[in-house]
Amino acid sequence: MTKPTILVVDDEPMMTSIVSEVGELRGFEVIETNSASEFQSAWQDHDPTVVVMDIIMPDMGGVELLKWLSEQKCLAPIILMSGYDKNYMETASTVGSGNGNTIVGTLTKPFQIAELEALLQNSLLAYQ
Repeated sequence: MTKPTILVVDDEPMMTSIVSEVGELRGFEVIETNSASEFQSAWQDHDPTVVVMDIIMPDMGGVELLKWLSEQKCLAPIILMSGYDKNYMETASTVGSGNGNTIVGTLTKPFQIAELEALLQNSLLAYQ
């Protein structure tokens, strides 16, 4: 049986490493990217079960990337994360949902590992 796959994007390599480590411990294969362009390229090569994405990145904002995912007919549940204003993350979540994305939750950095684990579990349930 194939492992579920997480495609994670964050411009902070330490954050992608944390998500990767937690994901791998929970039985996921994890593909790490550190920019929206890397993410888009990896998207073309993989069919992720879950997307975990930062919404504030230098090369492309989260709202724009959510729109791109919608155009790609993304079926994977999405977890949004940010260390910035919670209101912006809520707006991104609303816009993403309005575009047809399945937003299963948000993480405010720094977050508790248990929060990420719970959202990954919810993502698997949403994907099935």
